Amino acid sequence: MPPERREAHRRIKLAGVANLRDLGGYPTHDGQRVRWGSLYRSDHLHHLSRRDQQVLKQLGLVTLIDLRSEAERVRQPNRLPAKHGINVVEIPILEETSSLMADLRERFERGDLDGIDPAALLSEANEQFITCFTPSFRQFIQTVQTTEGAPLLFHCTAGKDRTGFAAALTLHLLGVPGETILADYLRSNEYTISARRRELALIRLTRGEHAASLVRQLLGVEAAYLQTAFATIDRIYGSFDAYVREGLGLQEEDLAQLRIALLE
Repeated sequence: MPPERREAHRRIKLAGVANLRDLGGYPTHDGQRVRWGSLYRSDHLHHLSRRDQQVLKQLGLVTLIDLRSEAERVRQPNRLPAKHGINVVEIPILEETSSLMADLRERFERGDLDGIDPAALLSEANEQFITCFTPSFRQFIQTVQTTEGAPLLFHCTAGKDRTGFAAALTLHLLGVPGETILADYLRSNEYTISARRRELALIRLTRGEHAASLVRQLLGVEAAYLQTAFATIDRIYGSFDAYVREGLGLQEEDLAQLRIALLE
């Protein structure tokens, strides 16, 4: 299939998943492209229909990385196809996220909206990806390495913050330009918010415009959030290359193997 036609099918539309897409086809600085059908990013898989499960099965997934906390996994367990044979790797990131969201839900129900700043919360989360969860992202990249290009899907709950940084990190390591990485990151706004329009309309009707605006911000991403993560890398490690070596523990041969497996 020509690249332009594959690009049109990047997003995999499922009834129970809003933000599932193939990371293939993105060009790198050296003229290669990310291999199609090797890396998928998604939101949670709790609402998969039977047809969705069949589509997922057709992807031929070998590995699934779940970045959610234990509480999130218990509340919304993935509904994978029967006898799926997928190696599921749990790498919980932002364990406190579930309690934070529970607190936010309670506050919304009480109508207590004072002091809620979604942009500050999500920027802080991206900072913590570096300050608190570099070992977790090291495990994430090591897991991607071990699949050697076999189909892998990674996800969190909304598929935009933890998954968004994981995707950006992987694409950066593969040599994809920053503007392309950011464009992929921001696609979550198109997919996630679009899928929640009815919910937002109901909140607007019952809670008012201010509440709907806050929820919309929590459902989305901004370039500034991802930029916060990379700025934190520069602040703590001095450069992205130093973060790769010292934080992620990757050497040049590791990067070369990753690129051989995931580029074409």
